[in-house]
Amino acid sequence: MLRGLLTFLLLALLTAPAFAKLYRWVDETGRVQYSDKPPMTAPTSGVSELNKSGVVKATPVPVLSKEEKEKIQNEQALQKEQQRRDRALLQSFSRPEEIDLIRDRRIGMIQSATIANSMRMQAASQRKTRLETQLARMKKSKRSIPPDLEAELAAINKEIVDIDADNKTKNDDIENVKRRAEEDKKRLLELKSAISK
Repeated sequence: MLRGLLTFLLLALLTAPAFAKLYRWVDETGRVQYSDKPPMTAPTSGVSELNKSGVVKATPVPVLSKEEKEKIQNEQALQKEQQRRDRALLQSFSRPEEIDLIRDRRIGMIQSATIANSMRMQAASQRKTRLETQLARMKKSKRSIPPDLEAELAAINKEIVDIDADNKTKNDDIENVKRRAEEDKKRLLELKSAISK
């Protein structure tokens, strides 16, 4: 195989005009191809241009797929964001304990909101109990139930569901604040150590 390719290359060089160009590339089957014209479809490994002595004149630039370009762009964006965060860490904190103070302050604010939610939940549950008792009495006495009472009960049930969902979100927020603080402390120590070396 190699001998055949070398023979083709030699013949191509001997028979080609002095000004002709010669191209080499690897096709989709992995075989090396030579021609005086570049391929119609650019291979992913790129196309080399050879001089009349068969020496590569220009190193091929690999053709990147859309996914490969997006991957490189995402990696560059992540690296840029990490650099921005590193600068912010070094400018904002000198010791890990300072990050703990910020963490506790943020958690305190979230917990204040959950306390407010608990009070709202208690009030909504009491209204719900009163309404359900009222509706049960009306059904027992076979009285017609006003639509506004049923609508009010539906609204209270929705409020309880919303409060419960908000509490779960705030619990997640607290865990995220803790996790972020631990990551920032670790990174701050790494940056400080690198600077001191």
